[in-house]
Amino acid sequence: MIIFIAIYLIALCCYFKTRTSGNIKHRAINKYFMATMYLSLAFVTFLDKYEFASYQTLLLAALILAWLGDIFLVFDFNRGGDFFLAGNICFILYEQAVLIDKGYWFNDFAWTYVVAGLMLAVVIFASGRWPQKIKMGKMRWPMIFYLSSIFMHGITGLALMIMLPDTNYAMLGLGSFLFMISDIDLNVYRFIFNDNKWLIRLNSLTYFVGLLLIVLSTVYV
Repeated sequence: MIIFIAIYLIALCCYFKTRTSGNIKHRAINKYFMATMYLSLAFVTFLDKYEFASYQTLLLAALILAWLGDIFLVFDFNRGGDFFLAGNICFILYEQAVLIDKGYWFNDFAWTYVVAGLMLAVVIFASGRWPQKIKMGKMRWPMIFYLSSIFMHGITGLALMIMLPDTNYAMLGLGSFLFMISDIDLNVYRFIFNDNKWLIRLNSLTYFVGLLLIVLSTVYV
């Protein structure tokens, strides 16, 4: 596992360069390598520890959809976003199933909807109030729809960290929260500061570390 993590992190360091190099072939190879690494570990862990007739299948489905998002996003932003949207929904359902399985009721984590809703309201207001600075254009409402899923995913991850501390689910929650940060960063890069290479590197860091933590949370049960 140490060797696996080391190779993954080395590939991530290489991606900081290939992501901003302008060479789409090198970028794609680098990204697909990391995506296949996290998905392969997820499959091996799932087959070893879980059954398909269980709610853990939702997590595997979410990771498969994230992998497909990674594959398509390099060449097709909209199609990649569709897969990530579906993946976020699976992540949310899985994390809520975990909370229910651990004895919590819906009203115990209903606050996550309020927080995610407030975050979305800020985006709706800001993008409508300053369209010249937040240049979403025709992508405004599709992105707002997508952001509703990633906010809910990330804040549900926060709930896992708060409500199930000192467990592997807290690691899952941290990974989900970093996933949300990566998408917020990507939108800031794409629609506000699209010439800032450090923003896109931060996106890569938080996304791939987040995915690694999500998968590792299933390994160290």
